[in-house]
Amino acid sequence: MIRHEASPAIEKQGASLSVSLTVDLLDSALYADGNPYEVWRAMREARPVHHQVAKTGSTYWAVVGHEAGRRVMTDWKVFTSTRGAMLRKDDNSAPYPGAGKMPVLTDPPRHTDLRRAVAPLFTPRAVAKLGTLAREVAGSLLGGLRERGGGDFVTDVATRFPLAVQAEILGVPPEDISLILDATSRSVDETEHGSSGHHDVMTYYLKALGTRRGDAGRDLVTTLLAARYRGLTLSDEEIVLTCDNVVVAGSQTAQHVVGGALLALLEHPAAWQALREGRVDVDSAIEELLRWTSPATHVMRTAVCDTELAGTTIRAGDAVAVWIASANRDATVFTDPDELVLDRRPNPHLTLGAGAHFCLGGPLTRVMLRALLEELIEADTSLALANPPGWQSTYAANGLLSLPVTVVPA
Repeated sequence: MIRHEASPAIEKQGASLSVSLTVDLLDSALYADGNPYEVWRAMREARPVHHQVAKTGSTYWAVVGHEAGRRVMTDWKVFTSTRGAMLRKDDNSAPYPGAGKMPVLTDPPRHTDLRRAVAPLFTPRAVAKLGTLAREVAGSLLGGLRERGGGDFVTDVATRFPLAVQAEILGVPPEDISLILDATSRSVDETEHGSSGHHDVMTYYLKALGTRRGDAGRDLVTTLLAARYRGLTLSDEEIVLTCDNVVVAGSQTAQHVVGGALLALLEHPAAWQALREGRVDVDSAIEELLRWTSPATHVMRTAVCDTELAGTTIRAGDAVAVWIASANRDATVFTDPDELVLDRRPNPHLTLGAGAHFCLGGPLTRVMLRALLEELIEADTSLALANPPGWQSTYAANGLLSLPVTVVPA
């Protein structure tokens, strides 16, 4: 393996190793610099499962180890998705909006039905076709960035790239892209703005549903309607909620992966050089960048019966959160987990989920990341950090707010 350490000039400084195990993982301040990894490491070294009581009184089990985390994500008969997929600061046992009516909040067999309903949009053939478009979009966005001599990679490239590639299959015409971009960006906000973002996405697709009945298109709404015509019991509410699920997850995951991947390469110039020179395979680099970025910090499940998890007794009704970004740095699974190893193999990261809830758009996320990397590799110029990056200060997503870059000779 080729191991690369961060450039000393831009290496982020970790917290003290003597991290208190009573730290509140829902405290947004913990994520302000994008580096809560020392906290998670201290927790993992103590035990893989911790009982957490947030400052707001919300209680849950924090799963920080890979093996226990994978079990929670795959054993849907014990750990259900129907009572919420993300932690809440108030009450994780309260009814969750949309539960049982959208892919992320269902278990098999209903989850399987909803997944199959949208699967035609993500077949290998469809994804391959979008790969060609992804290269064109990446080239255009990066070309504009180079012409301006630099800019904010997040706002100029990362936020625009995923939706520009997926707009046609999502049924979003060019004139509506800015509206959906704004709504999906707000959807990860922990405040009421997050709810307003989801509301705007659902309102948009409710209107689309009213105009596309009977259409023979190949976008998200018409694909779901086609599934209904084939006999799947699917209400209008379920169609709208599924659209919200697909659009938000698809745009936000890819956005954070793309932004985080570039930052990782800029912070590890030796790794970036090895990739550019072909000493590292692009496919393995993609998997390592997915592990490294871990855009969804956590995923929540609820125990439906008493069970034991890594030696800890979990009671029926308890909320259990798998901290994916922590599991992806588990030293019992990954050698040198805090190093960027672009040729790491095997690489059983949990970034795109596991089991029944493995990300349906995962192959497309990989295709988009490949397109971006290939465009960057083939360019006769390179990018460099112009100023420190800005992070989203939220426990909900591991993503950048800004990434100022400048153009330099390759």
